[in-house]
Amino acid sequence: MIVKASQIALLIVLCIPAQLFAQKTSDDYLGSWYTLGINHRFTEKFSVNTYGELRFYEPISNYNLTFSSFSGNYHIKKKQTLSVAYAYLDIDSVFDEDNRNNTKENRIYEQYNYKHKLGIFNVQHRFRLEQRFLQLAAKNEMQNRFRYRFSLKYNINKTLFLGIKEEPFVNFQDQAFHENRFFIGAGFHLFKNMQLQMDYLKHHIRKKNFNRIQIGISILTDYRKSKSAVKL
Repeated sequence: MIVKASQIALLIVLCIPAQLFAQKTSDDYLGSWYTLGINHRFTEKFSVNTYGELRFYEPISNYNLTFSSFSGNYHIKKKQTLSVAYAYLDIDSVFDEDNRNNTKENRIYEQYNYKHKLGIFNVQHRFRLEQRFLQLAAKNEMQNRFRYRFSLKYNINKTLFLGIKEEPFVNFQDQAFHENRFFIGAGFHLFKNMQLQMDYLKHHIRKKNFNRIQIGISILTDYRKSKSAVKL
């Protein structure tokens, strides 16, 4: 009887680590977002943006999402821009390997961007309205939402800067305030028209809280005859 009890106790001890590992979910891991954005400026009034994003549930593995977009921009004034864009997304919402089809999304969005100075800070307000056409496993549906992003940027010197961004989402369907993103990080002006930015992102979505590292490169190309573009 003593032998049997000790065997059972040993089995329980050995099973605990496996159970703890099995219970881990996607929000228990430090994931990653890798981004590349290129702005092509043609005239004082018009430019286009191409953007790509790759997300993982872990730093360099366990695929989560691919995002690509193309937008046309009209620069009302130096500090104000209107944009219309199309985006395509491929989304794997399951943390580990699975046999389910990924969700596909075709997205259209309209955006207003306003920049200004506030003391030593560069401030940016981004207002975006999205129409999302989702191809789910069982059905297709359309969703609408609104996003507002507030950004603060502080230039330490000509090379290094610090930044904070807060972006709440408003869903027009079921749960209104279903998502929020908070970024804090630093960036480097690698060249005159290229910058590298690294952020820590706290991503809250539908009662889940994700910790993510975002690494992004931004490039500005300027085709204007009179090249008066401001450095990123």
